[in-house]
Amino acid sequence: MENVLFDIHLAEATISDNYRDFRSEEKKQELYAGIFKKHGITQEQFDTSLVWYGRNLDKFTIVYDNLTKRYAALAENINAEIELQQKQAAALSDSNRVHVWNGTAPVILTSLPGKNMVDFNLNLDTIQLLPKEYYEFAFNVLGIPDSTITPLVTLGIIFPDTVFVKRKTITDNGLFTISLPPLDSITNNPTHLFGSIHIPPQKGNVKIVIYDISILRKKEQEKHYTY
Repeated sequence: MENVLFDIHLAEATISDNYRDFRSEEKKQELYAGIFKKHGITQEQFDTSLVWYGRNLDKFTIVYDNLTKRYAALAENINAEIELQQKQAAALSDSNRVHVWNGTAPVILTSLPGKNMVDFNLNLDTIQLLPKEYYEFAFNVLGIPDSTITPLVTLGIIFPDTVFVKRKTITDNGLFTISLPPLDSITNNPTHLFGSIHIPPQKGNVKIVIYDISILRKKEQEKHYTY
């Protein structure tokens, strides 16, 4: 219940901060439906749980104490992410997982021209990519109501003599990741890492929320890469 409420209140804050994008009740319900789908529950189950917690206020208080701490931590993380974005890529260590870049606060994308894409282009001149290492682009998404909505994610890396690009569609709410395959050997260090999240033209005004955006540099032993 705590995790569901965490996303519900995040959605409410998003609606409040972007009232024009969520003026219709239908758009609000699409956002909430995405949350229920993410957690594998229905609106009715959520309402039933609220009734139960209303009769057990001691447990409800514990849940909200935890939520307060999590939102405080989230605010701190967002401020830290903004600072990291401004610095882009810091010097990398030899650890298996390194945050190369953290995105901004939640982003709303729509199917309207000019509001249907978010992108990035990171300078890697000062960062050495070693053999068996790769970059992963990850974020959470809400608002994918059905299979007809297919936002497209692109991730690419530029070397002095070649470019590698991978594309993948978003089909579900929740955590989304896309990775470039690790290289067995690297002759020249990459110069740029680029990517985007794009909603192709759709019927109606589609809206999705992207948050917890990050890019990680990882070593191959952390995952079994599949093409």
